[in-house]
Amino acid sequence: MNNYEKLEGMVAATFTPLDENGDVNLSVIDKYADWIASTPIKGVFAIIVCGTTGEFSSLAIDERKLILEKWLVSARKRFKVIAHVGSNCQRSAMELARHAAQVGADAIASIAPSFFKPGTVDELVDFFAPICHSAAGLPFYYYNMPSITGVNLPVDKFLVEGKKKIPNLVGTKFTHNNLMEMGVCIELEQHR
Repeated sequence: MNNYEKLEGMVAATFTPLDENGDVNLSVIDKYADWIASTPIKGVFAIIVCGTTGEFSSLAIDERKLILEKWLVSARKRFKVIAHVGSNCQRSAMELARHAAQVGADAIASIAPSFFKPGTVDELVDFFAPICHSAAGLPFYYYNMPSITGVNLPVDKFLVEGKKKIPNLVGTKFTHNNLMEMGVCIELEQHR
């Protein structure tokens, strides 16, 4: 059984640099990574690449792969790199998860599908299980963002039920205003 490292400290959400034509501008990432590594904000431990701030839904799979690869080179192990692999297409998310594992990402994260939405926690677990299996050696974080996905299921229940089918599930990126639910999730994680 793997012992997956949990992230602690601040996790920065990176934007995806684009040029004036809307093409990905990989050349900016070196400077961006240097800035993140040198920031006076204490506790920058990791970044999430191609998340919602990184405009994942506007990028092609190949672009997302190139962006992740560039971030991994530019980070130079100064901070952890989490690959957001979320997609409405489970197979695309699986491909991105496999790629993340192959190129050396430190973890994966995924937002819930927002078109054919899971209606229960079990359906959400079943959507994520094959994605997580595709990168079984990497920790997985559920990127909970109901305002974008429309999926508003109990995260604490997901963390409990998900662990039964997703061994690499280690936590959640809780992007929601339900502070009571967040408190329950924090307490749950502290007792694991």
